[in-house]
Amino acid sequence: MAFLSSFKFLSYRLSSEVVVLSKLRIVEVGDFISAPFCTKMFADLGAEVIKIEEPGIGDSSRRYGPFFDDRPDKERSGLFIYLNSNKIGVTLNLNTSQGREIMGRILKKADIFVTNISLDQRKKWKLRYNDFISLYPSLIYCSITPYGTEGPYKDYKGFDLQCCAISGTSWAIGDPEREPLQMPLFLCDYQAGINGAAASMSALIGKRKSGKGEYIDISASDVMASYVGSNSILYIFYGLQWRRAGKRAYGSGGFYPYGIFRCKDGYVCIICRTKKDWEGFIKSIGHPDWADDLRYQEPAQIGRDYPDEVDSLLEPILMKLTKEELFELAKKWQFPLAPLRNIQEAIEEPQLSFRNFFSKVKHPKGGSFFLPNPPYHFSNRNRISIRPAPLLGEHNNMFYGDRLGFSPVKLRELREREII
Repeated sequence: MAFLSSFKFLSYRLSSEVVVLSKLRIVEVGDFISAPFCTKMFADLGAEVIKIEEPGIGDSSRRYGPFFDDRPDKERSGLFIYLNSNKIGVTLNLNTSQGREIMGRILKKADIFVTNISLDQRKKWKLRYNDFISLYPSLIYCSITPYGTEGPYKDYKGFDLQCCAISGTSWAIGDPEREPLQMPLFLCDYQAGINGAAASMSALIGKRKSGKGEYIDISASDVMASYVGSNSILYIFYGLQWRRAGKRAYGSGGFYPYGIFRCKDGYVCIICRTKKDWEGFIKSIGHPDWADDLRYQEPAQIGRDYPDEVDSLLEPILMKLTKEELFELAKKWQFPLAPLRNIQEAIEEPQLSFRNFFSKVKHPKGGSFFLPNPPYHFSNRNRISIRPAPLLGEHNNMFYGDRLGFSPVKLRELREREII
């Protein structure tokens, strides 16, 4: 019975949909990417995610572009809309004692609480795990921070840039003659969110046996450091220092070609990891005379000794061919190649279209647009229909009125006092 009222908020789904996590309730007090992406993993599987934002301000991602029509507006941020689709959006002023009391009522029926706000803010709002453990013993608490909640850096502020730097990730990215680079598109934050979701699901499985909640401490720096683990092992045991290689592949044997190459109408990625791949590639471009040179018979030798030389020989040939022409040659001669798609081309990509990767969604402030569906299919379940991200405080009346039982008079009072 505890979940009966939640189905009112899921009525937008088609009756034919069988959702995986429909009885799961998650509360998010998160900002920007990591915590919202963590809870998006659950919302996309049908869980009820209640996103709590500060009245009048909201999630900072609302102020990040791209914006529809290039007009900044907190309701028209593409980043926010992507990260928060399928969620219930309410506002609550946690700076007030009444706001914190309402928060306690919300948490009573929650299965998972996810946050990435600073430790100082958690203390101020009484949202630390120690504040929860006696009140909500079965609650799973997922914390996502740049450095974790223990250690000498636990109180430091940090962002994607710092996490890539401290983990050793940036050291291996970029041209060897230039400064290191961070990973693009805030990928560190997304990876932290994914790990938070995976750990929370593991805790849910454990809760089935124990009946007890659990504290999960996700450090984005730890996540990124785990991804460079193989490089660390090579250094620790063999003294091999991983170095930036640009578009080369020194660290994996130096095979050639391994990278992105210009062609007539854009770029293609070509990776030949075996002699057979290389021979197929050479045949596909008409087996030019220079290909008979003894120095160019082994991909590993070319990668180590002559990569720039062979680049200059390939460039005039590739510049005569389009991405699609090269793609057809790769299919015929069986070597690895992929055309580089821009966003519009990705939306029109036949493989993604066949798998219904994008759904058209109508937003009350942004018009109609495409959003990515979850990147997985179930054999016995349909994907849920995507509901656009909530406007700031969109579900206040429905949630506080129907769920918590506040009267219209009470709701008006809470608004006037800027509690919600």
